[in-house]
Amino acid sequence: LLAYYIAAVHIEEAFHGRLGPGSAYEPFKGIVLTDTFNLHTDRTGFPRDWLPDNSERAERQQGLPIEVIVGNPPWSAAQRSSADDNPNVDYPELEKRVSETYAVRSTATLKNSLYDTYKMAIRWASDRIGEQGVVALVTNGSWIDGNVDSGVRACLVEEFTSIWVLNLRGNQRTQGERSRREGGKVFGQGSRAPVAITILVRNPDASHDGCRILYRDVGDYLKRGEKLAILREAGSVAGIEGWREITPNPQYDWIGQRSEEFQRLYPLGSKDVKAGKGGDAIFRLFSRGFATSRDAYLYNFSRDACAENGRLVTEDYLGAMRVAEERPKYGVDEAAHLHSSNVRWDRELKNNLRRRKGVKFSAGNVQKTQYRPFVKQYCYVEYVLVNNKYQMDSIFPIPDGENRAICVPGIGSTRPFSALMVDTMPDLHFIAFGQCFPRYRYQQPDDTQDQLPGMGGGPNTSGPERIDNVTDTALHAFRVRYADGSIDKDDIFDYIYGVLHAADWRGRFADDLVKELPRVPFAEDFYAFARAGRALAALHLGYETCEEYPLETVFTQSGEPQPEHFRIGAQAMRFTDDDKTVLRVNEYVSLHGIPAEAHGYVVNGRTPLEWLIDRYRIVRDRQSGIANDPNEWFEDPRDLAAAVRRIVHVSVETVRIVEMLPDLLAEADRDSAQTAFDLQGEAHRQSLAVANSAQAEEDQEFVEAISVWDHT
Repeated sequence: LLAYYIAAVHIEEAFHGRLGPGSAYEPFKGIVLTDTFNLHTDRTGFPRDWLPDNSERAERQQGLPIEVIVGNPPWSAAQRSSADDNPNVDYPELEKRVSETYAVRSTATLKNSLYDTYKMAIRWASDRIGEQGVVALVTNGSWIDGNVDSGVRACLVEEFTSIWVLNLRGNQRTQGERSRREGGKVFGQGSRAPVAITILVRNPDASHDGCRILYRDVGDYLKRGEKLAILREAGSVAGIEGWREITPNPQYDWIGQRSEEFQRLYPLGSKDVKAGKGGDAIFRLFSRGFATSRDAYLYNFSRDACAENGRLVTEDYLGAMRVAEERPKYGVDEAAHLHSSNVRWDRELKNNLRRRKGVKFSAGNVQKTQYRPFVKQYCYVEYVLVNNKYQMDSIFPIPDGENRAICVPGIGSTRPFSALMVDTMPDLHFIAFGQCFPRYRYQQPDDTQDQLPGMGGGPNTSGPERIDNVTDTALHAFRVRYADGSIDKDDIFDYIYGVLHAADWRGRFADDLVKELPRVPFAEDFYAFARAGRALAALHLGYETCEEYPLETVFTQSGEPQPEHFRIGAQAMRFTDDDKTVLRVNEYVSLHGIPAEAHGYVVNGRTPLEWLIDRYRIVRDRQSGIANDPNEWFEDPRDLAAAVRRIVHVSVETVRIVEMLPDLLAEADRDSAQTAFDLQGEAHRQSLAVANSAQAEEDQEFVEAISVWDHT
């Protein structure tokens, strides 16, 4: 209601000012207090007789032809969690329109963010202006190049004759140099998202065919005041110079368009191959990391604290289940609310409660996991108690199981591309909603269903079966390309890890790597990249036991240092100089002599040392009160300084190995992309022929077994 009155006063004062001194003050009769998205429905938010004049204006507006819509719609994809008890309002009719337009045209798999309120505002305004009109909105600018927003961009091109987009940048969900280039936040501390001004024109009498897209980026490194000054000086669209006309590609990219060359490289994975629908890729299975939605409750540096927290979460879950079973009238939400002292509920956990999925506490569920780059923590791994395990049970099904996985950023990541190998289960945010490509996959035995007579008999009670995850078609393609039958799947795995660190490959395909899973070329020297990948893997997997870089340990207190002097204190570790050569561990200890190369290796937006500083600090979760103390990770407090020295060694050696890599995309090997493309097709055809032959034999064996069974 306050916004309603303020808006009315602004409009009336602006109009009165235009009329000049001595003019009569006129009330504005066009303003309406309403939920805009519900204007054309019977859900107006309050009975008509509460504000009859307002309701009359709303009804009159609905009957008018609206040709200009200007606004700054709210930005909200969803509440942060169901515990916030602040869900978005449902708009069934508008959500249906988004579903049948933006969602249908989107190439992404997960499309939830298409129902962000500002995108629904674009949809509502596009429909409201009818056959002609102008829509001008200030919105979150993520839709300009977001992967899921390809459907929004496709529909806008089809529905309008001209589109003007002024990108004011300001995306502070980025890090490092990328964040600095984004410049100041347009709305100050009120926003971390990029901001765009978009003008959509629908003109049935337009002189040009199709839709003209004019795009202007405000520029790098501009402060908030500089951006606003540009707007004031421009005054209008006509006052802004440097508009660039854009022609979308077939994937509906407007800026940062992906390249055709990238499409001809060998894909690491594909949804079709993963689903067994055909096609070719290097890996059969890939998956996101482990998503708990309850990190403070299920992760901890202390094994004992992790086990105790897991026990408390289990008890609360089982307590809620008892309430739901004994007092059905309470419902799942109320049952969860009554038992929320030691658990953070979300939709998936409530769904498990609704399905009556049982759990039983076991200290054996506590296992080491890779929480962030070069930072491990214990996790209470119980699939019923987490948001989503994805395919982690097929990659790391048991603690300390043998496997390795190459993790890369998920599609749409705002951080520069990086890759990191793990040998324990990674968290979802280990690398920016990353995807993990494992060396092996594990198939769980079916221990509940007996086999057919004559085909083994009895239930299968063996452990998970390890299966090679590098495809046979990829092995064939690499052997043919290099005319080398000795290449094996371990070599290919190492080669890929080496290629993913190649600077020229990362630079050339930076735009593609934001929008798609990685693809790799055939390098001129296969073994150079395989050796580099093998060395990098050993370095990155062994970061807790590798050689230590010779940093100088300086004590600020007199006397003989004691082990407890090395503990992390209340103050977080920090660099004490601009060149970051000195790390202050605590009030007693500093480590000197950190080389520049230690800051040259960046993974998931930070250097390994920065990840250590960020995560090795004592924190207490505000909601649960649970403490997480990294000192508990080390058997001896002095191991912390050793960990820092090892991380510096890892960084320096990684920079050295990467700098020694040959050019991956050298002029002499530009045909490798087409070669990869051709070999994929040939390998897939041969694999298909083999598979069809094997399937025919298997089908015949099955028929014979069925005949014996029927006869018996």
